[in-house]
Amino acid sequence: MNRIERLSAGLDRVCLALAKAGLIGIALVILLQVAARYGMRSPYAWTEELARYLMVWSGLLGATCAFRRGLDPVILSVDAASSPGMQRLARVMLALAVVIFLAPTLHYSVFGPGFNIERGFLWRGAGRNSPGLGLNMALVGAVIPITCLIILTHCAARVCGPFAPRKGIPE
Repeated sequence: MNRIERLSAGLDRVCLALAKAGLIGIALVILLQVAARYGMRSPYAWTEELARYLMVWSGLLGATCAFRRGLDPVILSVDAASSPGMQRLARVMLALAVVIFLAPTLHYSVFGPGFNIERGFLWRGAGRNSPGLGLNMALVGAVIPITCLIILTHCAARVCGPFAPRKGIPE
């Protein structure tokens, strides 16, 4: 197992644990919200907001896990039994598709027009706080560049690693 694959596997374990914890957190927060609303007739203002932020973080971290497992839509279906040329083409297409999608997302998370960091998504979020929790919105939005970097790491591991064998066909 090479370094990039070990890094990808470690990130995957962390992301999967955080996504699971986030889903449990969502369930608990919504349960508290329902109990407070209908049981005590006094709902908390922050529960819906916290559940929403947990959903965003859990969903995006879970998406990194799905990508690592190859559960993303494929452009070209290739496996270990395919020709070396097709495998190479599939790796190039995967890398291009991921970089074309994630590079602008990552760029505009940090920079705005004219490479102005003060007009970037995170900087603008840093100047705002959420109404219910008082949480800095840059903390909420930080999941976007984090997700991009993790998926780029997983992509590098997939491009450099071996293809999985065809399902149903023993190697």
